[in-house]
Amino acid sequence: MTLLPLSVPGVRLFEQNIGLGILIIAIASFAFASGATIQHLAVGRTVTAGAENRSMGLRQLLSLLVNPRWLLGLGVVALGASMHIVALMMAPVTVVQPVGILAVPWSVLLAAKIHGFKPNRQIWAAVVLTIVGIVVFTLISASYAAPVVSLPPTMILVFCVAVYLIGAGLGLLGRFGPARLRCLAWATGGSFFYGLSSALVKTTTELLAAGDYLHSPLFWVVVSFLLCSYLMGGWMVQQGYANGPAEIVVGSMTTTDPIVGVTFGMVVLGEGALLTLGPSLGMLISGAVAISGVVLLSRYHPESAKYLTPTSVDGADGSSPVDPAPVAEDPVSA
Repeated sequence: MTLLPLSVPGVRLFEQNIGLGILIIAIASFAFASGATIQHLAVGRTVTAGAENRSMGLRQLLSLLVNPRWLLGLGVVALGASMHIVALMMAPVTVVQPVGILAVPWSVLLAAKIHGFKPNRQIWAAVVLTIVGIVVFTLISASYAAPVVSLPPTMILVFCVAVYLIGAGLGLLGRFGPARLRCLAWATGGSFFYGLSSALVKTTTELLAAGDYLHSPLFWVVVSFLLCSYLMGGWMVQQGYANGPAEIVVGSMTTTDPIVGVTFGMVVLGEGALLTLGPSLGMLISGAVAISGVVLLSRYHPESAKYLTPTSVDGADGSSPVDPAPVAEDPVSA
């Protein structure tokens, strides 16, 4: 890996090295899972247990900024994000993004250790579906990733606006939708914004490599969308933590995030120039398999019932569709 001066126009900050980029993002996935788990513990002590809607208000969100545990989690996530950016500078977004799915099994194992439950077959089946779907998605996208990147301003803008509209819709579902869907909706909305952020990081590096970026209107538009996407994604992910287990949030992020990022790379940046009908269908099917794994994880996770109101947990006949496993006392002090 060669670090190049930022002031030299027309060159890349890092040499392209796909193998090393994949290794870096694999390590980053563990940092992300660890940070997410720590932040989830902090958010869990901020919201009101048993509330009709556990979405956090501005005061609760601001209180996290002075919560030592949450800040520790933020630091670990930031470390993983920094490694993620380095990996994006070294390899195509279509290769780097999906490898982050490794955060899902890491988060399941961490949560099982902290909360004292044993993941059942349904949980591991959901994890396997998610991983297999994203691995196949990665193999196809990596095999057909074009080495030359284009930067069409109109398509970049249209894609950004589309993601913002989808994110807004998911945010409304997370705030006002059924209790069972709120965590998944918030997390998926945040994942759309994070997936767009990753794609825009790649776009920014390409604009930097092109030189004279300070005088490029496209550069400033991309940077503006990038910063706003990180803020919106972070806000929605914290709402996801407040409404469900960390593993569901991590699973959604590491599935939806790469799908959005790869779609941007393929459609907007031209990385899919070599893609034909067969591989395209394969990516659609494998992506659907990965998403179904996250949906099953949110359905069968033994901790999910803790985030539902008594009315939403009990069925029409008074029975409880979810039998949560005993949860050990949180070993981490506030």
